[in-house]
Amino acid sequence: MPMIVMTGANGRLGRLVAQALARRGAAGRVRLATRDPAKTADLAAVGFETVRADFADPASLRAAFAGADAALMISMPGPVEARLPLHRNAFDAAREAGVGRLVYTSRVNPVAESLYPYAPVHVFSEEYLKSTGVPATVLRNSEFVQNIGWLIRRAAETGSLILPGATGRLAYVDVEDIAEITATVLLEEGHAGKTYELNGPEALSRQQIAAIVAAVAGRAVVAEAISREDYGAFMRANGRPPFVVDMLMGFYDAIDVGEFARVWPDAGDLLGRPPRSIADFVRRTLDSA
Repeated sequence: MPMIVMTGANGRLGRLVAQALARRGAAGRVRLATRDPAKTADLAAVGFETVRADFADPASLRAAFAGADAALMISMPGPVEARLPLHRNAFDAAREAGVGRLVYTSRVNPVAESLYPYAPVHVFSEEYLKSTGVPATVLRNSEFVQNIGWLIRRAAETGSLILPGATGRLAYVDVEDIAEITATVLLEEGHAGKTYELNGPEALSRQQIAAIVAAVAGRAVVAEAISREDYGAFMRANGRPPFVVDMLMGFYDAIDVGEFARVWPDAGDLLGRPPRSIADFVRRTLDSA
């Protein structure tokens, strides 16, 4: 049976992809690679193979990728300058190990002129991956709606919603949908050479999201008229490190010039149903609060 290898298996997306593969009966042919396999012991218990792999250790990556018919490389977190060499290590290791096809999690609108500060990571990564000659599938994911879950809960409590972008719109996507799509792409043939743009069913402004939160919470909720500088200060006050604050301020700018407003059909096509909506996420988030 074809062997699948996954990096980043202990991260939020990685765990959800592993769970989606297990639901489809594929755990026994999936190798999960993490820096600390002890943290995926629960997944090993249901049939996954777990191995150590570190993006800073190319030999460990080559060993993890050995024999892979398909592999998933989940983009690393961290500052741009730290991520580029680590991504290069992973792509080189996939080539050297003879991986049959590599699935890479990129980002919507990865262009050099983007205002989004992390765009260069994905511009470089997509181009470098192509240069290796490894057959690839690129999943360009929009911002996960789960990333604003804490802000939605805060808005329901305080009546004040703080989100990036002043007037622009963003088609948030549910990470659970991305996990299902990723599992499908890993298991199915026919995705080599494809690039998929993956976002939610509609692009909404923060005012529209505030109205959804208000309707679900049963109270008035206002989208705060906050500048990019005040947004950055708010995130610093809530413990975000400097490189993340800089990224979020650039994200604010990119939203307002429309970089993430286009809604693509790819997610629905791959899911075989409409992607989950922000309204659905808000209901689930507030019901569980």
